[in-house]
Amino acid sequence: MALPDELLEEIFLRLPAAADLARAFTACVSFRRVITGHPFLRRFRVLHPPPLLGILCWDLTPAQPPHPSAAAAATLAGADFSCPFLPPSPDRWYRRDVLDGCTLFSPRFKAGSHSRNSMHRPSDLVTEFAVCDPLHRRYLLLPALPDHLADLVHQPDIVEREPFLAPPGDSSFRDFRVMCLVRCTTKLVLFVFSSCAGQWLADPITFDVFGCVAALRRYYAHGCFCWQTCDGADMLVLDTRGMEFSTVDLPPPPGSYMRDMAIVEAEEGRFGMFTISDKVKRGVYHLLYATRCKDGNGENQWQPKPPISLPENYRYCIKGVAGGYLLLIGYPKDDRSTVDYFSLNLQTFQVEWFCQTGDYVMIGHMYADLPPPLSPPTL
Repeated sequence: MALPDELLEEIFLRLPAAADLARAFTACVSFRRVITGHPFLRRFRVLHPPPLLGILCWDLTPAQPPHPSAAAAATLAGADFSCPFLPPSPDRWYRRDVLDGCTLFSPRFKAGSHSRNSMHRPSDLVTEFAVCDPLHRRYLLLPALPDHLADLVHQPDIVEREPFLAPPGDSSFRDFRVMCLVRCTTKLVLFVFSSCAGQWLADPITFDVFGCVAALRRYYAHGCFCWQTCDGADMLVLDTRGMEFSTVDLPPPPGSYMRDMAIVEAEEGRFGMFTISDKVKRGVYHLLYATRCKDGNGENQWQPKPPISLPENYRYCIKGVAGGYLLLIGYPKDDRSTVDYFSLNLQTFQVEWFCQTGDYVMIGHMYADLPPPLSPPTL
């Protein structure tokens, strides 16, 4: 007897990886119909993060064999992630962020503020954005940030602005949010565009600070964006469910130098934090992992876990987090002609070689998505 679609969905949800789902997709027409349905794919993405497929500079540098993501990454060969189908802009389009198959672009400079040959200025308030789906060659031009919202920040006070993509909150494919965090000398201002409403929200979120809250890389975990501040003592947290800012204390760094850290999703809705240290064994790098939980007095504390060994004969730094992986950059100690990348599976804590480049470090975004044809249009 044929299995009903509802039962097939429950079976497919229990497949451990997207590669297994892709093999089931090719088995028969009925399997393909169930797997390509948006309701099923939404559920699958919640349980299984889209795999990390590569690093997106201008082109995609894919995961290389024998990494588990290499086969899925190979299906993207020939894809043009520069999005040449975008309409012409007075200033060249510039990639700002990548999330779940979508890419956020904005003009490199504020139109009319200065010549196209001028240097980039952090104080320029970018007000125009485009969201693209590179695989399906689709894009959406957002309405410009209204003047009455832009006027809420005094441009000479702007220290930095950071546009980025945010999940919609319900794991749907066609809904998204664009956020633009403006750091001023005395406050933070967050502008939010909702694709559901089709407009910028009328009330931006503000957070008063004393002096400039300069921040480093941005991470997303359990509905929160997290930024490590430059002094390394705490991190700035934006809870996207209540749209509120707060700060969270960090433990002392493992050494006298600035910590290299990443925030990830730990069990039971907790924050997890990875740092790199060579203090466990002299000359050998390890990943230190700690989770934030409440002690017996109800106070939040960072609880350390056993160190994770890394391949020897490398110096390491953290590239970022995407698709259920932490990505590390490995600099060979005895060979300066190559740079190796290593991934840590955040479920199994297994370290695997990811890819290799020449003697340069890729400055780009990590790209994670379901492989075609399991990636339906996002716009």
